Amino acid sequence: MRSRSASVGIVLAAVVGLLISGAATTGWGYEEIVVTSGGVVTGSVSLKGTPPPSRIFHMVFSPNIEFCTRVSDGKGNRLLKEFRVSEDGGFQDVVVAVVGVEKGKRFDYTPEIRLENCRIAPFVTPVRNHHPFSIVNKDAVVHDIQGYTLEEFYTFAMFNKPMLPESTVAKEIRLRNGHYLFRTQCGVHDFMQSWGMAVGNPYFAITGADGSFTIADLPAGTYDVIAWHPYMEIQAQRITVPANGKVELNFEFDSSEVDIPLHALQIGYRLQPALDLLDLQPPTVELQVP
Repeated sequence: MRSRSASVGIVLAAVVGLLISGAATTGWGYEEIVVTSGGVVTGSVSLKGTPPPSRIFHMVFSPNIEFCTRVSDGKGNRLLKEFRVSEDGGFQDVVVAVVGVEKGKRFDYTPEIRLENCRIAPFVTPVRNHHPFSIVNKDAVVHDIQGYTLEEFYTFAMFNKPMLPESTVAKEIRLRNGHYLFRTQCGVHDFMQSWGMAVGNPYFAITGADGSFTIADLPAGTYDVIAWHPYMEIQAQRITVPANGKVELNFEFDSSEVDIPLHALQIGYRLQPALDLLDLQPPTVELQVP
């Protein structure tokens, strides 16, 4: 029996090989067919323990402070909540993906991020290599969206796209060889951030507010299923899906294993005395709380 770390390593190799390599038009090595007698994978993802605090960004460093403080803590700080967990531990914004599906339902997914109230949503977005990626700016201010491809602790620039107010553009995802992670950030407002993971077939889901997910119309067979959050070690489980069957699958992460770089671990209001001198009005859209 393989250890968990060995199994994760094997699946990670499969992720890189199956999601990044190849050159099919509908997905990397994926063929669209009519699925009959497909099965359903359903379940939930949870986080054990206390989640890390929201990251704190002092908005005095950014332009458009009057506009962007429409969402803030009411003291001129923007909180980036990277861990959304329900009262019973349901873990939101986790990508659950089936690896190695060679044939299945139509793959017509085109990812999209929205820029609204100086925030990128959704926080986690599956992406497709060599496929369009839509960026929609709903704000009345300019944003500068930077796309990066990642490998371990290194980031490599993919694109840099200034976004005019109330505009929409499409960029192409081009991950470096062997990479499967993607990140976006606004070069003007550093608290605007989001993450992505490459997928090579349509059998994936993003967990909801209660941590639940459902993946439908999966052809019968044995598959590896991964669960990924940008600040957690990836998890993997193997399942067998029967024809017309239903498989329940649950993942549990532990908050003690969170891996946040020191430069990103912000836990103090270091500039509060300076911000107290500004005449800041309470937010009109959303009052953030830690």
